[in-house]
Amino acid sequence: MTDLTKEEVRSLGKAAGIELQEPHLTEVTYNINALRELLDQVQPEELETIEPLPIIHPYDLEEMLEQDNG
Repeated sequence: MTDLTKEEVRSLGKAAGIELQEPHLTEVTYNINALRELLDQVQPEELETIEPLPIIHPYDLEEMLEQDNG
C-alpha cells in the first residue's frame, strides 16, 4: 500500500472540515500512514464480505430524531 501524501491528507482534512497546516500536517500524515500500515496487518479474511455502514452526519441524525419526535 502506498502512503498518503501531505496533499491527500490535507484534502481529507478539508473534506472533514479540518484545516491542516504545518507542522501538524506532517505529524497527522505520519500518524495516518502508520495507522494504515498497522490496520493492514490486522485484516481478517471475512472483512471483505461485510457491507459498510452508511455515513450519517450528526446534523442529519439530529433532523431524523426531530422528525421522529415531531
